[in-house]
Amino acid sequence: SRETAFIYAVTSAGVVQAITQACSAGNLTDCSCDQNMRGETPEGWKWGGCSDNLRYGVTFSEAFVDSPEREKYASTRNLRAKMNLHNNAAGRQAIASMLRTQCRCHGVSGSCELKTCWQTLPRFAEVGDYLKLKYENSVKRRTPSRKRSRGRRDREGRTVRWSRRHSATRRDNQESQDVAPDQAKPGRSVPLQQSDLVHLRRSPNYCRYNPKKGILGTSGRVCNNTSTEQDGCDFLCCGRGYNTQIEVEERKCRCIFHWCCYVTCETCRTVREIYTCK
Repeated sequence: SRETAFIYAVTSAGVVQAITQACSAGNLTDCSCDQNMRGETPEGWKWGGCSDNLRYGVTFSEAFVDSPEREKYASTRNLRAKMNLHNNAAGRQAIASMLRTQCRCHGVSGSCELKTCWQTLPRFAEVGDYLKLKYENSVKRRTPSRKRSRGRRDREGRTVRWSRRHSATRRDNQESQDVAPDQAKPGRSVPLQQSDLVHLRRSPNYCRYNPKKGILGTSGRVCNNTSTEQDGCDFLCCGRGYNTQIEVEERKCRCIFHWCCYVTCETCRTVREIYTCK
């Protein structure tokens, strides 16, 4: 589902972030700052400081996160394993594309006679927001049918069947083209970008109660009837509408301390409306 695609991508990106930051902090013996960021640049400034070693973080993530899926895909040519590998790579690509350059000026009275720069990772919250957008636009790939083909008839009326070997070849060719048939217009294919997230199955309906899948649904959830965000009744109630209840809340108020030694309070009542999804 789209949620699975997001989990694979954000996990892969998280490993890159954690390992790269550990390298820069000197917490790992096998890596340090990126030593390739040295010397002057055509723009006239110099590389300096401690650039985050993104290459090591990406390499480690590929070896650690991708290993189970690579073994599975190598032995079974499983489409789900290939999808997971793609989403892992999309997570790493996301954090690499957001790598930023920070600079510091050196000179008399704050002048910028000499400028040194280094590369640093984005905040992981920014990576999460980026992948959230990719999640919302995740591409659905068509899953090869497991049912046996009933065959088709040629011009002479004979039944033609695809063997398992031919079916696998057609599937592999389709995968190698990296296109999304379900998203394409008739007669056209939409190229699948490396940064896209991919899923095979539709997400379950989170609006309805489904104990088999552990989905509680949104019926009975408290919502905000004036909000246009995710806590709003229009969004949270999935178009079913909402109930309005009047709730009277009693609490102690205007308390006074008397010498010696007791406290007296008044009872204040607050009337408020509670909105719950139908």
